[in-house]
Amino acid sequence: VEYLDITAEQEIPSEKFKTMVKRDPNSDQFLFVQVPESHVGIVYIDGRLTKTIEAGSYAYWVGRADIYVQILDLRFQNMEVGGQEILTADRVSLRLNFEAFYRIVDPLKMVREAKSIDEFLYKEFQFALRRYVGQKTLDEILGDKENLSEALTTEVAEKASSVGVELKSAGIKDVILPGGMKEILNQVVAAEKAAQANLIRRREEVAATRSLLNTAKMIDSNPTLMRLKELKTLEKLADKVDSIQVGGGVQGLLEQLRKGG
Repeated sequence: VEYLDITAEQEIPSEKFKTMVKRDPNSDQFLFVQVPESHVGIVYIDGRLTKTIEAGSYAYWVGRADIYVQILDLRFQNMEVGGQEILTADRVSLRLNFEAFYRIVDPLKMVREAKSIDEFLYKEFQFALRRYVGQKTLDEILGDKENLSEALTTEVAEKASSVGVELKSAGIKDVILPGGMKEILNQVVAAEKAAQANLIRRREEVAATRSLLNTAKMIDSNPTLMRLKELKTLEKLADKVDSIQVGGGVQGLLEQLRKGG
């Protein structure tokens, strides 16, 4: 028989409790705790937070004190803030779906400062979304979603850090518009694209006209160039006929072409 003093410490030494578990695995005198890898355990004795324990197996005496171990996951976790109905600065109702990734970096601070970290972050993202979106118009939000996500991440990251949590990233997944607003936006986009196409077409027409004007000026000031153009035209005509009779020589043919004969 080996006697253990439990007056000062409720935790059973690891070299002892494995033997005790084998002898009496269902005993109500012990509390057995398994902390998985990438997790941490927060030990409470009589409601008082005493320490943290890392991954491994642990056992505690029960009966002398009320012992509770809270297991926290230290890996990155995701949370979704969905279905947020918010009015923009120009009075358009939007529904936003938001997603964030975070992890616990200071377990003791987290359990002391926040009752539920998911609820805490959810509320902070709600408040940040309403403050930011309420100051922006619909066009500003749709055209600059990246900056919106960055602004929200920066604002909430400071609040998360104050409770021992690291916010890795956050972003808007969906911006859902009312049905009537979708049709209006589609019409606006179609009108903008039509205007852009019309502008491009006019630019091309102006460029082509300017090119013809420059060519005409060059021909007018250079007889040799005019002669070359005439010969080029004659060459194109000759490719389309089997035979041609020329009266008055090449010069006569060119005079007839010039006059439209």
